[in-house]
Parts: sequence; structure tokens; C-alpha cells
Amino acid sequence: MLMEIQTHLPSLVRVLGQVAIIVYAYSWVIRTIERGVLKSVAIGLLFGLGGILSMGDPIQWMPGIFQDGRSILLVLTPIYGGAVGTVVAVIMMAVFRFLVGGIGAVGGVAGILIVATVGYFLTLVPRQWTGIGWKRSALFGLATTTSLVVLIFLPWPVAKELLLSATLPVTIVNILGVMLLSDLLERERYRIGIQRALENEASLDPLTKLPNRRVLQREGDRCSKEAGTRRIPFSIIMLDIDHFKKINDSWGHSFGDTVLARVADVIRQTVRKTDIAARYGGEEIVVLLPNTDMRAAGNLAEKIRNDIETTVLMFEQETIHVTVSMGIACSHEPSADFKHVLEAADKALYRAKASGRNRVELAETA
Repeated sequence: MLMEIQTHLPSLVRVLGQVAIIVYAYSWVIRTIERGVLKSVAIGLLFGLGGILSMGDPIQWMPGIFQDGRSILLVLTPIYGGAVGTVVAVIMMAVFRFLVGGIGAVGGVAGILIVATVGYFLTLVPRQWTGIGWKRSALFGLATTTSLVVLIFLPWPVAKELLLSATLPVTIVNILGVMLLSDLLERERYRIGIQRALENEASLDPLTKLPNRRVLQREGDRCSKEAGTRRIPFSIIMLDIDHFKKINDSWGHSFGDTVLARVADVIRQTVRKTDIAARYGGEEIVVLLPNTDMRAAGNLAEKIRNDIETTVLMFEQETIHVTVSMGIACSHEPSADFKHVLEAADKALYRAKASGRNRVELAETA
């Protein structure tokens, strides 16, 4: 049964609807999962599910042979999901196509494998060879024609009929679909990247690259809530660079900034990933330690103090060492309020400075 190109307009409309769903879901994935294998798997699941939905509402060429948008998603999966995401999407689509069955089942599975493979190898080709923008998208769209490998697995009369009637409309729909979807996905990825950069700017101190007081307050309130409802303790280390004014006066504010940034680096390298080290103001840095009691906080503070004391800084030909004083408080009774614990740590810091500096003092009661 021959089909005219005009009859494939509904296919393009379906592709547009699927594109909207894919872009929306992709945006959620990259906002929620920043990097790593988990992100690749999530994108693979998303594209694989999109391919399955597409195969569930195809244009029927003849019994067991149909056209859908799976190749559009398959050829783009390597770009956004990498090798891991591609494997996930291929397995999902191949299994579903095989279960659907029909005369084109074997060829359909082969087409899925070939399109994904071609798409992956195209991502390895240098951009200067494949071009950028619409040229690159058109190339990936053209690569979807490898899905026509299904014709090899069909009887010659059927394959000949499909070759004459299907090649042009399938190619046109796939190229347009790839160009449209890739453009929207790139725009969304760029938008999320800009948004994330702006959020980082708003939450990071530009000098130390540590979170600012806003982030500290938000995370402190969360820890305070957990301490009150689930009895999960948290501790706070408040740290002050000793004789920081003298450093600025002796070697200049530029070197003072270098000292502050280096101290921040040492702290960042020492604390756990779950801890929050934030610039509190001036030369003061506060470290919030979730699920940490006073003893563990004291051990960490001593390590930070020692690491900073042994750090070597150079000004011209002069070797300089800096020290810090610290106060520690924990969310024990009578109050687990973040502000109360922070004030207790501040008082302990004051005692550390009054007692000779370069030392750690514990709050008696937080």
C-alpha cells in the first residue's frame, strides 16, 4: 500500500507533541541532577521512554511495519546522555520493538542498534568536521536514514515498495524532527546553565568561593529543625584569622585577600562534602557540621587549625605562616536554635582570641 508524502503530516504533528514532553522532562532532569552516571541514566530512561511512547502511536505502513520518532531520539541520545544513556535507551526501545512483533520486528531492532551506534560515533567526530548549529543537526538527522536497514530483513517485493514510498517522507520527517528537538534541547541546556551560574553567583562569596551567609542561614535552619524534631545534633565552628589587620597593614590588602582565599581552600579540602563552610564576614568563616557532636567537631577543628598553621604562604621572597582561632558550639539542650548555637560559637571564639589565639575553645552550653 503506497502512501503519499501528505499523509505523513500527522507524523510530524505527533513528533511536535513528543518534542514538547521530552524538552520539559529534560529540563527537569538537568535541573535536578547536575552530573555523573546518574544523570546519563536518567536521560537514557527519558529518551528510551519517549521512543516507546512514539512506537505506541506510529504511522502504519503495513501490518508489522510502521514509522515513528524513535530514530530521532536515538540519534540524539549520545549527545545528551553519553554512552551510558545510549545503552539504556537502546535496551528499552529494542526490547519494546521486539515485543511488538510483526514482520519488521527483527529489522526494527537492528535499526535501533545501528542508528544509536551511528549517532554515538558522530559525537566522536570533531566539531570542525561536522559543523555546528543546524548543519550538525541536519547531519544527525540524515544519520537516521540508517534505520532503513529494516528493508534488508523484508521480502524483496515488500522492501521495494517501501523503498519507493517511504524513503523520502521518512528522511524529511526525521531530519526536521532532529533539527527541531536538538535546537530546543540546546536552548534549554543553555538556559539552565545560565540560571545555574546566576544562582551560584548569588550564593557564593566571590573572593573565597565559599557559600555566603544566605546559604549558611538556610542550611542552619534545616539542621535546627532536624535537631528539634529528630534529635540529630549539629555543630558550628566559627573561625577567625589571627591578626588579620596586621597582615593587611604589613603586606597590603591584596595579600590579605590571598591569605583569606588560601585559608578557605584549606577548610574546603578538610571538611566533609556534607559540611557547609561559609564566609560569615570580614575574615570570619563559619563551618556548619550536620549530624556532628561536640567531640567530632573539636577533632575536625583541631585538624583545620593545624593544616592552616602549617600552610606556607609567600610574599615576594618572604615565607609567611598564619594562624586561626576557633570557637565551637553544638546543638545540645536547652536550645537547638541555629542562631543560639551560632552565638555560643561566637562567644567561644572570643575566649579563644582572649586566651592567646591559635587555639580552639568549646562552648560550655549551646
